[in-house]
Amino acid sequence: MNFLKFLKQYPLILAFVVSIAVANIWQVVQNAKKIDNSATTASQTTTSAAQTTLAAGQPVVTTTTAPTPVFQTVDDSYFDDALFIGDSRTEGLALYGSLTNADYFSSVGLTIFKVTEKAAGNPNTGESVTLAQKLAQKQYGKVYIMLGLNELGTGTTESWAQAYAQVIAQVRQAQPNAVIYLESILVVAASQDNPGGAINNATVNARNQALEALANPQDNIFYLNVNEAVMDANGCLDASLTSDGIHLLGNSLSLWENYLKQHAIVLGGTAVSTTAPTTYTTAVTQSTETTQ
Repeated sequence: MNFLKFLKQYPLILAFVVSIAVANIWQVVQNAKKIDNSATTASQTTTSAAQTTLAAGQPVVTTTTAPTPVFQTVDDSYFDDALFIGDSRTEGLALYGSLTNADYFSSVGLTIFKVTEKAAGNPNTGESVTLAQKLAQKQYGKVYIMLGLNELGTGTTESWAQAYAQVIAQVRQAQPNAVIYLESILVVAASQDNPGGAINNATVNARNQALEALANPQDNIFYLNVNEAVMDANGCLDASLTSDGIHLLGNSLSLWENYLKQHAIVLGGTAVSTTAPTTYTTAVTQSTETTQ
């Protein structure tokens, strides 16, 4: 009773005691919620892991987004340490284009299947060497590759892409610091587009799609869709830019060159224009073997 009288005489003390009691109860409730949330999160994580675990031998699809290529606009001097590898189209660029300080490894009829075997070189000098010899001559800052026209009727898109990947690997091994550009196969004009024959734009487009998948910006390997600069509204080579429906006229080469100038990677440079991130999806088959 004396205690109650004491509290009545000192109401502030009573309020203080009550506030402490309420605070302690609130803290107990919050701790209980945290424990419950942690258990729920752990359960969700376990469920997610279980859902993504597939039986041995089943493909696991992994999707990764490559770094966004940052293209700059450059001038002719950018190509002073560049090597262009290609067939008769690239040979035309070497002979009649304006990138005269660049180096070339080109030959009429060259294919991705024969590029490592056939002798070729810079047509301006009459050079005749193997690709391995060419790549060993100096260290290039950029290597441009455009091949695929002459082998449209040879092999499948898959076998073609596999051969192309091997050439890329050879170039990378010989030129570890170069930016590698995979130039799209140029489409042909409507007059040369033969759906029932070897040369047709449907095959060109299919192989270009496979070529784009070989790009790897993380290793400075970039795909360039040069067709954007020379196609007509129907997706064919603009007839006004060619005399045979396949090769660009000398005065049309500037369209190709300007596209390359506007789509250059300058390592450590400042961005002028950018492209959207490229997403690559890879299927990996799990092994059924168990390591002891």
